[in-house]
Amino acid sequence: MRITTFNILADEFVEPNKKFMDKWYPTIKYKDLKMKSRFHTIIKYIKGDIILLQEVTSRVRQQLFAKFDNAYIVLPLSKHKTGTGNLTLVRRNLFKNVTHKTFYVGELAVGLTETDEMDIYNVHLDDISEAAREHELEQIIDTFDLNKKIIIGGDFNTDNKTLHNRLKRMKFEPVAVPEPNGTYICEKPMIDYIYVYGFSGSVGRVNNSVSKSNCYRKTIKKYGSDHYPVTVRTRKTRQ
Repeated sequence: MRITTFNILADEFVEPNKKFMDKWYPTIKYKDLKMKSRFHTIIKYIKGDIILLQEVTSRVRQQLFAKFDNAYIVLPLSKHKTGTGNLTLVRRNLFKNVTHKTFYVGELAVGLTETDEMDIYNVHLDDISEAAREHELEQIIDTFDLNKKIIIGGDFNTDNKTLHNRLKRMKFEPVAVPEPNGTYICEKPMIDYIYVYGFSGSVGRVNNSVSKSNCYRKTIKKYGSDHYPVTVRTRKTRQ
């Protein structure tokens, strides 16, 4: 089973403001950052059996529904109070009795997709405060049913060991990736993750082949986002 997580960069965070653009997206033209210019590039990386997307808008969800509805159950958008949200897609006929709900931790929306076999969490943790991220994760953990298999993935916005060790101590297995393992343009830290619980093993990778030279422009051009896709293939289920 293949699992993918990908933060696709919402238009709401692409501002036609020169200071903002110069700081975060040097060398990239504004028109090239708009979703309509990136959508068909992003589509190349939206594949797998379970797909977890972040920074999705209602309009983009409609586009994805039109593109993938025949092959996937495109679940409701779990929208943050800031306007963008998390979107989960599950391949049709993969599970029985697929249901979905959104619950909130402060302004954070968490998408929880439940099946007879496993629970799937799609998250996008706070982008500023380490304390806020730890608090959000603790509240998410409180909802775990450890009698089921669990997948939790998305944009964790940190590689802080304290936060990630919380999951590891519970026997969650993180994606294992080779160097270089950064998942955000021009930065070394890995901030996007997939964790699995109830599986005997997993093999994962970050789809990141962009060199430091002109990495902002190259990343947007190649992947269609300022994040890199992360994928995991799960192995035999633990009994």
